Amino acid sequence: MPGGKHNQRGFTLIELIVVIILLGILSVTAASRMIGRSSFDAFVTRDQAISVARQIQITAMQSGNTNNSLNACDRLFVVYNEDDTKSHFGVPISVSCPDNREQSSAFLPGKNTHTQFSPSTEIYFNLLGRPVDASGSRICTSGSGCKVTIRSRNGETACLYINSEGFIHEGDCV
Repeated sequence: MPGGKHNQRGFTLIELIVVIILLGILSVTAASRMIGRSSFDAFVTRDQAISVARQIQITAMQSGNTNNSLNACDRLFVVYNEDDTKSHFGVPISVSCPDNREQSSAFLPGKNTHTQFSPSTEIYFNLLGRPVDASGSRICTSGSGCKVTIRSRNGETACLYINSEGFIHEGDCV
């Protein structure tokens, strides 16, 4: 070689190892997003359901209805059908609210989840945000309160609870 100069061609071993590690990290991330998505559906659905329930509760508390009559727009309506064609979580679709609230709070579970609810399908909220039935009697007074179970198609479950004081929160499905 004239002049002692070396022409370097190709990559060093360290460069190749770094590229292989980066490709491995990328492929694991992409695979987990494609394969394990449905296990998160129940938890995402639960978080959305908590937001909807809290929105309805806050609206009921701010309604200023001092004559203790319950407004149909201030109730949490839950319907579950096996085929998910008419499943619904939120303000009843059949009720016409003056502020178009039913469109902002209606929540339909996606194709990957089922929503199951017990003990009731309608919960009104009074001015203190406490859950009541259509007659104004307090409900959700058992130890754990009212429980909403959301089950994804692969069997994952996530639960939300409404206690007698109106606290809406996530919890273990016991």
